[in-house]
Amino acid sequence: MDYLIPTAWETPHYDLGETVTPSPHHPLGCKGVGESATVGSPAAFVNAVVDAVAHLGVTNIDMPVTSAKVWEAIQGAGADT
Repeated sequence: MDYLIPTAWETPHYDLGETVTPSPHHPLGCKGVGESATVGSPAAFVNAVVDAVAHLGVTNIDMPVTSAKVWEAIQGAGADT
């Protein structure tokens, strides 16, 4: 199957607006935006670790995930069976 790769022709027209709200917490009024893309990463990482050890009976590991917490969760899951 062939699928259309969207280009500028398939994109609807939109107008950009701007709202200036300086941050009161920075001397220049700057705001950080570099962290916004990382908000979901910790939860995704924890879910990946839990999925990797789910076959051992682990259902939850609290953040921050450390090797000690993973080992403890594995040992605890084995004790429940």
